[in-house]
Amino acid sequence: MSDSGHFVEDNRRLRRMVSLMREEADRNDALLQSFFNSELQLLSRTTLSELLDYILKDFRDGFHLDTVTLMLLDPEEAARALLDGPEPSARFPNLRLLNSQAPLREIHPGGELFCGEPDDVFRHMCFPQHPEVASCAILPLVRENCLIGSLGLGSADPGRFNHRLSYDYVSHLASVVSVCIENCISRETLQHLSSIDALTRVLNRRALQHQLVCEIKRCNRTGESLAYVLLDIDHFKPVNDQHGHVAGDRILRAVGQILSEKVRDTDSVARYGGEEFAILLPGCDLREAVRLAEMLRHALAELRVPGRDGRPVRITASLGVTICERQHTEAMDLATLVEDLVHAADQALYRSKNQGRNQTSSQVCPVRQARAAQQ
Repeated sequence: MSDSGHFVEDNRRLRRMVSLMREEADRNDALLQSFFNSELQLLSRTTLSELLDYILKDFRDGFHLDTVTLMLLDPEEAARALLDGPEPSARFPNLRLLNSQAPLREIHPGGELFCGEPDDVFRHMCFPQHPEVASCAILPLVRENCLIGSLGLGSADPGRFNHRLSYDYVSHLASVVSVCIENCISRETLQHLSSIDALTRVLNRRALQHQLVCEIKRCNRTGESLAYVLLDIDHFKPVNDQHGHVAGDRILRAVGQILSEKVRDTDSVARYGGEEFAILLPGCDLREAVRLAEMLRHALAELRVPGRDGRPVRITASLGVTICERQHTEAMDLATLVEDLVHAADQALYRSKNQGRNQTSSQVCPVRQARAAQQ
């Protein structure tokens, strides 16, 4: 081959090499942009449920993976409580909540990430539902030098992850995931504790007021009625005086538990103050609300709580029911309507007590402005 021929061939190879390098650079830029966008998405999630949805579902699609799994240390069951249920596996089948750090130490004995082909042990521990995983990146999640979890990125492509390559960007993403998980759990737990009555574990009065406003707005938006129930334990002071405050606290806790168990998932139960409870029943008309109130009254009448001498203490309760309908939301401003709903339920409760206790009364919430406009 002549010198000119060699020059042409070298030039052609050089152009191919430059083209391949440009393509590789473009792919790297796209990958880095994808990771940058993922960081922004992670940081924008404010609840643990939203964050897990993004990690376990969007990561898989966004990074073209076959599966994403997450193991999370949860000895105090803080994450489990925030995910609404003792076993969140139905919604997040690739999530595993751990009571012990032992499995995490077995996967990350030195706190390092693993990249490459998983052996049978890693495949069983990290990808138990995905035997097709041929290569993976298994990332330790660390906060303040504590191993809090493990994130598994699995691919059916044997060449996707290789132990000879560096994955600094993946490690950085794992750090962001760790921070976001810890922040979501801390933020939601604090919000939850600030809205819960410490003794009865139902909503407190402040949280009830917020929920009542939300439900009134929903009533205006959907046209569905909203029932508001006030419940007061009868003769609670004599029970406290005779059996002591320990027995009184047991009664309050038991009442809160019964109310929470008997109402629907869409309903809200709160301790209004002292021995008084309030219940919000969205989408419930007056007749149905009275029927439910009566069911609760009978359930409480069957309650038995150990007293000071060990003998069971029986209680009864009086209830007042009122209803909010769209006509109320259209005719009255929000603050006035909240005040009138509470007043109407309180008047119904007073009537139940005045007529002998251990009964349910109802009272219609007046439409004051609408009535005034008609006169």
